[in-house]
Amino acid sequence: MPLAHALRAAGHDVRYAVGDALDAVTAAGLHAVDITPGLDYTKVWVPDGAEDPMYVEDAGVEFLATLFGRVSGVEVDGALEVARSYRPDLIVHSAAQGAGALAAAALGIPCVELPLGPADSDPRLAGLLREAMKGDYERHGIPGTPPRTVRITSVPERLAPLLPGGERPEHEWSMRYVPYNGGAVLPDWLSRPADRPRIAVTLGSIGAQWGGITVLAPLVAAAGEVDAEFVLTLGGGDVELLGELPRNVRTVEWVPLAPLLETCAGIVHHAGSGTLLTAMTLGVPQCVLPDGAYQRANSDLLVGSGAGFAVDAAEIGAAECRRLLEDPALRTAALGLRDELRGTMPSPAALVPRLEELAA
Repeated sequence: MPLAHALRAAGHDVRYAVGDALDAVTAAGLHAVDITPGLDYTKVWVPDGAEDPMYVEDAGVEFLATLFGRVSGVEVDGALEVARSYRPDLIVHSAAQGAGALAAAALGIPCVELPLGPADSDPRLAGLLREAMKGDYERHGIPGTPPRTVRITSVPERLAPLLPGGERPEHEWSMRYVPYNGGAVLPDWLSRPADRPRIAVTLGSIGAQWGGITVLAPLVAAAGEVDAEFVLTLGGGDVELLGELPRNVRTVEWVPLAPLLETCAGIVHHAGSGTLLTAMTLGVPQCVLPDGAYQRANSDLLVGSGAGFAVDAAEIGAAECRRLLEDPALRTAALGLRDELRGTMPSPAALVPRLEELAA
């Protein structure tokens, strides 16, 4: 979204071709075309008899290519139809969205590959995804690849060795991560200084649903022993599954993460990419509770940066919460990483002239 808004502010046209999350696009003041109208994605993500990909332990790059080859495959026809009618000069797509590269190859235009975080940043993913979608390329008579591809990374260069896939490709550009959480009227309590240190707790937009919030029970039970205010975002989870809450635990269904973290001394979360990078951008120490392979990649990056630590959700207690608040090494690393991101990586707006040159 920040990149799309930067392009729009520079006078360019932007159009999304998506099969889901259309409301998120239109709420941001942007235009979208539904490329899979009426499709229920449940069976696309988890076919009958398959394991939920959110919790597959051995989800390496080959698994990601197979999974997103299937997801991209149902979107190819719609994406290609939009591209041929809209006639863009450049296609930007997430690293795991293979329909973007296919459409760019069909039109003979360059494309920009945008990993959403460490988990999908393996440079081998593009080739494996192309192979997984071999039938889609043959069906549409597309023999090659886009004439030029550029990758954009939001991870600082010194942390690149911690990313999956080893050496980074030569065609990779850096871009500072700019948090985007949608617009909202902020609650009154978020606009006032906190009475004591504040710790955010979240499982993101997916993990808390269907009973997943119960993994936070040990943390919530220990919160009363810590001199801090805990803000727990429910994200669709049933708070009653956590039992009686200590008085210093505030619950909220949803609140924009960046404004919340601006008031926080620490965050406990699921190691999701957006949450991880938002906290890094704001210099907030992190404790992650990874559960699933894609979260492991994010966790490894965080631990290697020194700006946070990982713990099993069943074992987190008051000591880990106090470490978030009191460990000077964590805070120093987090603030240093924040300054590095802001000082050495160009903003989305600063990247627009390079994208214009690429499109030309």
